[in-house]
Amino acid sequence: MSIFSLRVSLNGLYGFIATIGASLVGPTIIVVTTFGLGLIFPSLIIDTTFLTIYFLVTCASYNAFLLVVISRARPKQGENVGHFFSLLVPAHNEEKVLSETLEIVLNLDYPSELFEVIVINDGSYDKTERIARSFQKRYSNLKVFNIPTNKGGQGKSATLNAGFADFLLTWRGLEIKPRHRWIIGVFDSDGIPKPDILKKVSFQFADLNVGGVQTLVRIKNAKTSFLAKLQDIEFLAFARIMQFARTNYSGAVALGGNGQFVRAVALDDTVIKHQEEYWSQGSLTEDLELGVRLLTKKWKNVYIDTTFVSQEGTETLSTMFRQRERWAWGTLQTLKKYVLQPSFWRTKFSLRTKLDICFYLIHVLIPVLVFLCWAWSGLALLGIIQVSNFFPFAITFSIGFSFMPLFAYGLWKQRADYPRWQIIPLIFIAAAYTYHWLPVVMSALFKFLTTKPKWTKTPRFNNSLKLTRHGKN
Repeated sequence: MSIFSLRVSLNGLYGFIATIGASLVGPTIIVVTTFGLGLIFPSLIIDTTFLTIYFLVTCASYNAFLLVVISRARPKQGENVGHFFSLLVPAHNEEKVLSETLEIVLNLDYPSELFEVIVINDGSYDKTERIARSFQKRYSNLKVFNIPTNKGGQGKSATLNAGFADFLLTWRGLEIKPRHRWIIGVFDSDGIPKPDILKKVSFQFADLNVGGVQTLVRIKNAKTSFLAKLQDIEFLAFARIMQFARTNYSGAVALGGNGQFVRAVALDDTVIKHQEEYWSQGSLTEDLELGVRLLTKKWKNVYIDTTFVSQEGTETLSTMFRQRERWAWGTLQTLKKYVLQPSFWRTKFSLRTKLDICFYLIHVLIPVLVFLCWAWSGLALLGIIQVSNFFPFAITFSIGFSFMPLFAYGLWKQRADYPRWQIIPLIFIAAAYTYHWLPVVMSALFKFLTTKPKWTKTPRFNNSLKLTRHGKN
């Protein structure tokens, strides 16, 4: 192992230890505070009825609402070739996965003269640029834009801004007319889209009110890693159902980092003027923030699951923990920037959309309240405090697993990949898996309140020989 690799490994270990430590701060404060109050006031009684009501509304009722919406939804589906696509592929030291991605993306089932691929080499010091240049010799619609090494590694949003603003706009300018036909897509360097993805997305942009389109995301190494399989199920259940319901109910779909498409005029309309940013560089989830910004400008976001892009899932708990912590931290940033600001509620766009955004973002705090229930229940069992609740314990307990029908629906719909005999055990395993969000959100909340955000890249695990590809949907 080289000195550099050893340093990276040690930094990752230190970061993981710090993250675990941060995740314990909030729970410790809750337990110690309640324990202290129980000693000071021996007859202390905490009424947890409000928590049960909150979970009943935000979890059980909301999950049932999602299932009702998707059961009645009749989304518009089709294919089109009516748009020009500029596909941005940000790449920071992506030699392990870039070749496979470019091979697929450059051969999508769409007229080659109607799409281009821009690899944004973000100061890579491995073979990323060499790989991109080798493809450039074979494909005339591939461009490579280099960010110097001393200016690279500033995060995905900075990379996208550089590729779009410093290169694409300077090169193309107002060349594409009419401009509403110009669509900007984003694929991660490990992204493997289905061949029909551009045709399916182009059809959705035929509606001129649509500013953004997000596709289904799958995990391509789900067959070689059980942890990756659970992430795939998570995308098929929570993400797919929630996004699909939102597109049919309010058009307030959240954009993701992979398989994200935005109309160029919508980017023009939502650019952060004082910062001249299209993707917010202060946000750890620049995709989510952009999606909300589009909605505040009265654009509609659409989600489609008739096509998808596969990405690599994390294969270790430490890597997944840090990745999810960044997601939660970025969601808290977006919650604060929009929902918790009076200006958001004064902005003139649909109240339904506002409420949907609020409901979606505030879900990030549910794990904190779940731990509060656990802590108080544990202290009550120890006789330190007393807990009362208007509802029977069975109701409160069952609400905690009200999301299991979502897993059942997602797995049943994807039974081509998950045989029927696996569905029931996977429902229970996936339900237990979701509780990793408790320490993740606790850590993210602590860091959100105490430190400045710093974007970190999720490391890759496999090469193209090991990765598998989902061929069915």
